[in-house]
Amino acid sequence: MAPPGGKINRPKTELGKKLFKRRRVLGRQKRKQHQIIGAVVDRDLITVHHLKKRRSSPRANITLSGKKRRKLLKQLQHMQKEKSTMEVEAAPQKKKDSSSSSAAPQKKKQKQKKKAGSGGHGDVEMEDVA
Repeated sequence: MAPPGGKINRPKTELGKKLFKRRRVLGRQKRKQHQIIGAVVDRDLITVHHLKKRRSSPRANITLSGKKRRKLLKQLQHMQKEKSTMEVEAAPQKKKDSSSSSAAPQKKKQKQKKKAGSGGHGDVEMEDVA
């Protein structure tokens, strides 16, 4: 017969705790290794917000709808066009005026345009240009 003071509700021994933890950790690692990660279509167009889906479902294929894809392409094209026009405008002005006082406000204007184009919806103060 079994000795008194049975096995039920007895605290785990150190060895039992370590073995239980080892089994749990190894199982977690094995699951992580064999997890399938979904494909990302249009890697250069995907936004940060879209990639947040990875946290909830990493196996899902991440694709953009046609509407969002066209919208992002247009946005990138406009940004490149605006950047090229800024560079073209900045080059002739530097040749005309070599003073540093007129060059500083130009840089400030360029930074404000980039912030507005990037989608920041914070409060924007208007400057008087005189």
